[in-house]
Parts: sequence; structure tokens; C-alpha cells
Amino acid sequence: MNLYTLKALSKNYGEGDSLVRALRDVYLEIPHGRFAVVLGASGSGKSTLLNMLGCMDRPTAGQILFGDADITAYSKREMTQFRKTTIGFVFQSYNLLPDLNALENVEFSTEMVGLSPADAERALVQVGLSDRIKHFPGQLSGGEQQRVSIARAIAKQPKVLLCDEPTGALDFETGIMVLEVLKQIHREQGTSILFITHSQEIAKIADIVIRLRSGEIMSVTENERPLEPREVEW
Repeated sequence: MNLYTLKALSKNYGEGDSLVRALRDVYLEIPHGRFAVVLGASGSGKSTLLNMLGCMDRPTAGQILFGDADITAYSKREMTQFRKTTIGFVFQSYNLLPDLNALENVEFSTEMVGLSPADAERALVQVGLSDRIKHFPGQLSGGEQQRVSIARAIAKQPKVLLCDEPTGALDFETGIMVLEVLKQIHREQGTSILFITHSQEIAKIADIVIRLRSGEIMSVTENERPLEPREVEW
């Protein structure tokens, strides 16, 4: 069974002369347990697609199946519950609370889904921050803050991680470290990952590359040998 199945998915913004067709009649199957990159230039529809897949917005037309569940038919409450229990989000901005330390930032997220403080600490250990759990965001580097946001996303053991340009604000070395953490999570936990990027090089680490242009799927290809992050030349 596929992780996601998209059928004639479309998303429009505005109307009349200001109408923007962000997604256009998209058909797509994303297998379970894969590291998939959605690749495209700015304005190609990448973030709009992620918003649909994460139940943060509704499509104008079409259907999204998560497994065999039609998430486009969910009520507002069901969409919220789906986001809380099933999806982990990692964005370019870290969205950490400045007055909470790393552990408390992760705990703030896990408490909402009924997990224990041990789950939060375990997630920070997984992303290599066992010695930084009491540090506040202002005491952490950009890469460390992004790893806290990844820990926050994985602490609830989501079925899929949706990552929107999480290395976009990072330098090369720090970005590589973040990619390594994501690859490790995928490899060791089998978590499905959808990673949005405009970088052709980052796409080389993926199992599957989905190319978007002007809201349409241009191609879906598989990398015969996905690269390790250290092999990527930015």
C-alpha cells in the first residue's frame, strides 16, 4: 500500500484575473518507507503540495489518500488530529520558543500528544544533542536549533516527516549534518520522509525524486544509488 496516493489534485488561490493555479491536476503515488525529494524552483508548487499532504490546507479539487484513508474528506478536527499524531514537520525556520531550553521545547510538543518527558529526551539523543538539552535556543547554533526542531518532530514517532527546505538557511557543513540526521532517522526507524528542495544536489540523496514545475509533475524517478550527504557537492 502506498503512503500517499494523489488523484487529480488541484489547488487554486484567488479568482478572476488574480487566479493562481498552484497545483494542476496532479496524479502521484508515493510508496511507504521511502526518502522522497520534491524538487522544483521557487513558485513550482512544492510548499503548496506539502501543505496538502500535511492537512494544513485543503485542495480545490481532487483526492489525497493516506494509505486507504481519504484525508481530503476529513473534518477540521480530524485534520488537526492527523497533524498531531501522524505527521512530523520540519521547516526552514526553527520555530523554537526562546524562553524554553531544548528539552522543554521538545516536551512542549510531546505533551500535546500525551507522551512522556523520556520520549523528548530520547529524541534529542537521537539527533546528537545529549549534551545540549538544557541549552536555550539563543545558546545554540543554527544547525543545533534545526536538530532540536527535528527532535520535536520525531519525538511523537510520526509515520512521515514533511521537511520544507530545512537546510535552506544553513551553511554547507551544518546542512550536511542536518541531512545526515534525517538519513539516519530514515534508515534506523524506517520513517517515510518527504523533503522539499530546489537543490539538484540534495535530490541525489533521495530514493525517489519528484520534479515539479508550474504546479505540474514533470517526472518521478528513482536514484539507483542514493548518495550519502557527505558525497553531495553543493
